Amino acid sequence: MNTRHQTLSRLAALALGVGLATSTLASTNGFIIPTYRGTAGSTGGGWEVFTTSSTVGPANIPDLPGNLSGASLVQLDPGAFVTGSGNIYNIAGISSFVLTHNPAEPVGWITLQVRSLGAELDYAGVRLAYDSGGSTVFLSPNSRIELDRGVQLGVNVSTQWDWDVNALGLTSYRLEFAAASASLSMDAVVLDTATVGVVPEPSTWMLLGLGFAGLALRRSLTPRNPSANR
Repeated sequence: MNTRHQTLSRLAALALGVGLATSTLASTNGFIIPTYRGTAGSTGGGWEVFTTSSTVGPANIPDLPGNLSGASLVQLDPGAFVTGSGNIYNIAGISSFVLTHNPAEPVGWITLQVRSLGAELDYAGVRLAYDSGGSTVFLSPNSRIELDRGVQLGVNVSTQWDWDVNALGLTSYRLEFAAASASLSMDAVVLDTATVGVVPEPSTWMLLGLGFAGLALRRSLTPRNPSANR
């Protein structure tokens, strides 16, 4: 790709980023506030200052404001440690996280947001797990949206995943996600849920539309190779 087309692609990405910025933002590095947060039966909260780096200590309990009772988060690799700023950092190993939630009411919509520094997450490996009839069932998210990306302290990325589990009405589940490589610093995790029957919030579908529009714009700006059809 030549310099001109690289510039056009960057402009397309910038346009997409401006669109994302118009949504309601949480205070945590570009996170979105779901419109259902605070409605009857919804739960929300998260982790920004971690106290335990691995399963050797007690699980991390939510420290951000909210009503995310029955939730905890652990990191499985023994080589990680908690930094002075409260991040979970793993300089040589591959961090792996399990967020367990046992809500008081069945949930139908789950929104997970994660901010990591340094290395990136294995985005394709993020999944929801629940037990059914003695077996574990794994579900990939319905959508993934990149909310924010920077280059301070290595790559730093905020990402959102959504699951529609209305047909299941879960009262116990786990969210599993891991680093793609060593040197990941886990900065923040936020979880929101809505009870069964809640329609996905407009902000989520707007972001999905913007994402597809951005991809279409980038594709339209990419020159065709005349030799490709030869």
